[in-house]
Amino acid sequence: MRVTVKLGTTLRAKAPDFVGGEGALELPGDGPLTVRDVMDALAIGPDEVNIIYRNHQLVAPAAHVADGDRLALFPPNFIHFSQFYLRRRTD
Repeated sequence: MRVTVKLGTTLRAKAPDFVGGEGALELPGDGPLTVRDVMDALAIGPDEVNIIYRNHQLVAPAAHVADGDRLALFPPNFIHFSQFYLRRRTD
């Protein structure tokens, strides 16, 4: 399974091979996988991420990930209006 991942600010140090904080990640198997599995593959702990987007929708770490999905992960020091106004999807 191939997922595109964009890492915000301080999380970029977790994937130095990504260009501008963005890169493709190959995960074993074809599912079912979650955002948490992607975070584990990048050695990113749950306390290091505050905002997660999957295909431009705010989601929780338990949300499923499919081949071709695009994830954006942002740390707690990144403030965005969505964390206050949008409900996180878990599916």
